[in-house]
Amino acid sequence: MWTKDIAKDIKERRVSGIIFQHEADPLHNHPEDIARAKEMLVEALGSEWVTDDPAFLAGYARDQAPLPSSYSHLVVLPETTEDVAEVYRICNECKVDVIPMGTGLTTMALHIPLYGGIIMDLRRMDKVLEVDGENCYMIIQPGVNYLVAQVEAQKVGCRVLNPSTAATAGVISNHAFCNINTLASKYGFGIDNIIDMTMVMPDGTILKTGPSAYGAVKAHVPGPGPDMASLFRYAFGLMGTVTEMTMRIYPEADHIYQLFPAYEKDDLECVVEVLYKVANENLTLELAHMQNSFYGIFVGENNKAASAIAETFPRNNLFSIFSGATMEEAMLKAEVFKKVILDIDPEWEFLPVDAMEDLVGGLRSVNLERWQKFFNVTVRVMRVRGSFMIGALIGHLDNFLKAERRMRVETSNQAGHTDDPLPPDDASTYLQPYHMGRAAYMEYDLYSNQGDKDDNMRMFVTYMRAMMTGILGEGLVLACGAIPLMKGLPVPMPEGMPGIDDLMSLVQPNAAAFTDTMVAFKMAVDPNNISARRWDYETGQCKKIHL
Repeated sequence: MWTKDIAKDIKERRVSGIIFQHEADPLHNHPEDIARAKEMLVEALGSEWVTDDPAFLAGYARDQAPLPSSYSHLVVLPETTEDVAEVYRICNECKVDVIPMGTGLTTMALHIPLYGGIIMDLRRMDKVLEVDGENCYMIIQPGVNYLVAQVEAQKVGCRVLNPSTAATAGVISNHAFCNINTLASKYGFGIDNIIDMTMVMPDGTILKTGPSAYGAVKAHVPGPGPDMASLFRYAFGLMGTVTEMTMRIYPEADHIYQLFPAYEKDDLECVVEVLYKVANENLTLELAHMQNSFYGIFVGENNKAASAIAETFPRNNLFSIFSGATMEEAMLKAEVFKKVILDIDPEWEFLPVDAMEDLVGGLRSVNLERWQKFFNVTVRVMRVRGSFMIGALIGHLDNFLKAERRMRVETSNQAGHTDDPLPPDDASTYLQPYHMGRAAYMEYDLYSNQGDKDDNMRMFVTYMRAMMTGILGEGLVLACGAIPLMKGLPVPMPEGMPGIDDLMSLVQPNAAAFTDTMVAFKMAVDPNNISARRWDYETGQCKKIHL
């Protein structure tokens, strides 16, 4: 039949099939061990939840990352904490690598094993186990995404922290990763709002952290002493799998009042001072600084519209929301907020909603009321239009002024300048204080033509140069915990030159102590190195350059 001819033709033209041997001298994942592990997993989980069918494996071989496919040998779908523990037990016995996958919405292939083995898909564990609006907590499994969590929280008059990701992203993985959110200035990052966790360690041991470990009520704040949950932040599956998490949720505000403070001067020094002072007052429910180009990508329908908005908006803008039991309370907080700002510089303006609508009135796609609700209530990144590269750093607000200036110089030196409304070196800066201004988050966005591979690469190198300037020059820290991903990574340097482990210490002075602690803990809880294996214990090196 003609279908067989097509199949034959495809086979003859294929350069390579599915790659199942990922290293020259495999330590794990030998064919006979994979076969034995499959038999044991089928017995433990049921045949419908274990597969090595290439049609299924292909669906797990890549994500939204610009990285090539990498195939696992098996995919399994456990349903309970005990199932997850059994998967780890079998993988240890058979020397097969395993890595967990929450909802699978990653952009850097973080759930795909480097050397094959097993992807442990946790989507069957998708229950909201408990919601307590009075005591403000929610207990969830790893398959729960932000859309589901927000709906359940709103049923009891509460809300979750909005992340910089899509509504379908997994709450547990995003909270453990960092979770930058619009409420960070008042409530901290997602990692600050983890109350306790149930973990399955790589040897199959079930561990409880926080209040659940010592019988306290769920709303209890962990302590005294060290919080064990901190050991698993940014771990990316290296230390095991979180199967349950209790997280803090917050009462939904009764009344909301919004101001649009604007500052036409291109004076970030004043902006930083304002952010620090108003964050200390702790009056705002949400507080963030956006430059005009940053507003553009949120409000505009495309890059052209974003450029038009950037030209009409003031250079620096604050996104500020006030809440209260009454509208009078919310408005009173706003008045105090205005006084604090005007005492610093009377040239700040406070644009009413109708003025904001005038600024964007010619753009039919803009609806400010809807946009404000999107930003305040829902997750946000999937609403951003246009082509840009995002970088994020954490440090002290008073460090950002020098860092941002130096980063702009390096951006111009690398990317050059044009007269376009969004020139290559006019990166938009987004500043957000948290913990009442004691620290802050800086987002640095570069605009590129992602349809032009040369421009895309040019801006990627520019982004790397600017970010390294902020880190090395001013001691800022990457907003994501990249050290577990960088450990042992091979770099193309001449023999005798420092490796990546040495270079990390130069970039972040505390990296050596952190890495040593992480490695010691990893080797203690995962003696067979089967959980999200990246580097070999014997050499300390990662064989594959792959995120």
